[in-house]
Amino acid sequence: MPIYISNGNSVNPLSFIYFYFSKEIVGKTNLISSEKTQYFPNGKTLVTNENYEYNPMDYLKKSSSISSDNILNETHYKYGPEMNPFLVGKNIVSIPLQTETKKNGKTISKTETLYPISQFDADTKTSGFTLPLKINATDFLLTSSTEVTYDNYDTKGNLQQYTTKDGISTTIIWGYNKTQPIAKIVGSDLDAVANSLVSSIVDASDLDAANPSAEAALIIALDNFRKNSSLSSFQITTYTYDPSVGVTSITAPSGIREVYLYDFSGRLKEIREDSAAGKILREYKYNYKL
Repeated sequence: MPIYISNGNSVNPLSFIYFYFSKEIVGKTNLISSEKTQYFPNGKTLVTNENYEYNPMDYLKKSSSISSDNILNETHYKYGPEMNPFLVGKNIVSIPLQTETKKNGKTISKTETLYPISQFDADTKTSGFTLPLKINATDFLLTSSTEVTYDNYDTKGNLQQYTTKDGISTTIIWGYNKTQPIAKIVGSDLDAVANSLVSSIVDASDLDAANPSAEAALIIALDNFRKNSSLSSFQITTYTYDPSVGVTSITAPSGIREVYLYDFSGRLKEIREDSAAGKILREYKYNYKL
């Protein structure tokens, strides 16, 4: 490589590459404060000043606001690097794992999302995926509870069962080659639903995914599933789809079916009752100029 001389000093002609490609050439701007003024009919105003703090990765760490009536509200956020180092290796660093809200220095609520802490933990609890295990909450009395537990995931990472704090489990059956939920069963855990019943609707949905004309057969299979005597004590909602546009029908636990129709651009056009020829429940119009 030739070396050029300038003012008696040797110059590497490619040095500009280092300058332009090793230096940061983009900027960033984080909001650090804001002011909001509320005006009331009686002529009074309430001014709230809010400040924002960020962690070294530029994610919001704390927001605090103080109003003209001297009420201090704070929200604190914690992320993977602080609470679960395993998530850092999975590049899950921007999701707040803990959110704590304080009023005049006193905690009034706190939520925490728990994830696996190792790959072994993920393999045994979340089918190998780095997905949530549960959400814990603390109220203003500092009483802690588990709001929801994510009990089962399938081999694609789809949530199959969750249980809320009242102890009620909900099972979700995935079809269309494990890409869409086709049945939600409230009050049942996954083990309570016979494999043969699950297979009957999953297989029908896979056929519908390959051939849209098979949707009628899928709807019959879903109706038979909902009416099965072994599931009569549960609240069941079923769904069908056109994978290219979206949901095509939703049948509520009451048996009332909504059918979703789309225009040539794939936009939702109408929602009808029971069938494509049924009563229009909602209609959507799109007006634009070329």
